[in-house]
Amino acid sequence: MGEEEIHRAGRSLDRSRRRRGFILAVSLSAATLIIISLATLDRATFSAISNLSPGFLILAAALSLGRWLWSIARMRLLIRSVGKSVPVPNIAKTVYAGYFTGLITPWRAGGVTGEMFFLYIYGLGAGEGVAVVSFGACVSTALLMLFFPFAIWIARRYIALSVSVQGVLFSALAVGLLYLALVLWAILRPQTAVGKTLFSHSPAFLRKRDWYRRFLAKLEAEIQAFVESLRRLARLGKARMAAVVVLTVLYWFTGFLAVPAAVVGLGYGSYFWRAVVAQLVVHILMPFVPTPGGSGIGEIGFLFVYKSILPDLGVAGLLTLIWRFIDFYLGLLVGGGAFLLVMRDLNRSPRQTAAESRQAGEETLPAGWEPPAAP
Repeated sequence: MGEEEIHRAGRSLDRSRRRRGFILAVSLSAATLIIISLATLDRATFSAISNLSPGFLILAAALSLGRWLWSIARMRLLIRSVGKSVPVPNIAKTVYAGYFTGLITPWRAGGVTGEMFFLYIYGLGAGEGVAVVSFGACVSTALLMLFFPFAIWIARRYIALSVSVQGVLFSALAVGLLYLALVLWAILRPQTAVGKTLFSHSPAFLRKRDWYRRFLAKLEAEIQAFVESLRRLARLGKARMAAVVVLTVLYWFTGFLAVPAAVVGLGYGSYFWRAVVAQLVVHILMPFVPTPGGSGIGEIGFLFVYKSILPDLGVAGLLTLIWRFIDFYLGLLVGGGAFLLVMRDLNRSPRQTAAESRQAGEETLPAGWEPPAAP
């Protein structure tokens, strides 16, 4: 991924696309929550509201937003491990802005790609940024895969999992293993001359274009930077790797506690640990929801999981509203503010000016890369 491609990714986050994703996510979520509220409202709902503890609700919101602080600390450690330094405020903006872009894109895919782009704005090379985000995601995936058998075993004890839900969970396991295999392959495979290989197999009319030659040269350079950064991260050492693992566990554990804290706040403290198990299932399922932010389907899935552990459907419906508020709407508010700050920094970035100059034709091929002569 070259610099032009990074800037194209940034321009893809234009206002119209952000607006469409935001409107779709919010409208689907709001409509679904209204339907759930009307369908599940009963006497137990009003009883839970009367017993609601504001302190536990605030704690749940703090846990939901605060879990990203562990991600900030982990990203700072990984950035330093590839030989770069980014101020902590900029890392915080990167993480929370990535949270926002994930909420307004299908499958939350914009979260990972957004973080890569934001790290590029703050000084990392394209390959280095991709390596940092990919390695962090790899550690998270590995830990989830490690605890997956335990999660399925304990979930079956406390939750009535349907065949379809179990199918999605095992699909998540397969996707996670595939992702880990791809990252391992990127680390172990020998570096190849990707640019020259693509050039030799490209049509003649493309090989004559300077912009295409520049693209291949930068693609090869960034792929090599990506592989080298991954290898450096894989050689973190025991102490740093242990720190990365601990920070990842703290991130997941803090996120798992948010909804159980709300369950306690509703007066159902005896269901705390069952709620932790249910939240583990929800976290595994959410990345497979295709709508932006999981809107529509996510609320229904959450209600389905929690109605299996709570004694009243009305309480499960109320908990769905609380969960969506602390996980989605607060995320949009805080993450959206961070995203606006990142976009402000983008307009001030020297790389933005450099990219505009290159688009005007002021750049030449990097030294040291000579493709075969065009026929």
